[in-house]
Amino acid sequence: MRSSKLVIAAAVALILPAAQAAHFGTLGQTYPIAEESALTMIMKKLQEKERTGELKKLQQEAVRRSMNSVKNMPPVDGIATVTERAQRLIDPTVYYPKAVTTDEGQVVVPAGARINPLEITGLSKTLVFFDGRDPAQREAVRLLVQKQQKRIKPILVAGSWLDMTRTWKTQVFYDQHGTLSKRFGIRAVPSLIRQEGKALLLEEIPAKELK
Repeated sequence: MRSSKLVIAAAVALILPAAQAAHFGTLGQTYPIAEESALTMIMKKLQEKERTGELKKLQQEAVRRSMNSVKNMPPVDGIATVTERAQRLIDPTVYYPKAVTTDEGQVVVPAGARINPLEITGLSKTLVFFDGRDPAQREAVRLLVQKQQKRIKPILVAGSWLDMTRTWKTQVFYDQHGTLSKRFGIRAVPSLIRQEGKALLLEEIPAKELK
């Protein structure tokens, strides 16, 4: 039912032209105008478009655009390709300048608190950030996932996660809006992140050396 309403709403926007009304006064005796209701007119237009196949084309085009936006998300900005090895430690500690409270006002995290999430729960998998448009990176990560599937979480910064998930038969994730890349300060890929004590170790490794 919701889908039908959306289709009708879209059709209304396509069918009805913009209009302006003006009042010129009464020139004489007025009579009621016999005309079709707006809904009847819309339904007739929809039935005509359905009869000619135009409505189906509109629906298919809407689905195609929606799927394309999901399959081909915009690349994360500012990410280069790794040319030589490098590594650095990341402190995942989060600072809370203001208290975090429940809806009832109970304080969950006091103001000024510093919390290291690794002290609460560990990072069970190695995060691998890569550019799926680069054949060398794509193949290197594919082999890595194949060898260590249970210990690897592949994360794209560009490319089609849906196509890769289907091809690899394992879930490939996407760093939408570059949220994780910004959080970890990722500047080049492939980059691997794994837990090192109470910190995170970020390694930049060229695709040809990824094992």
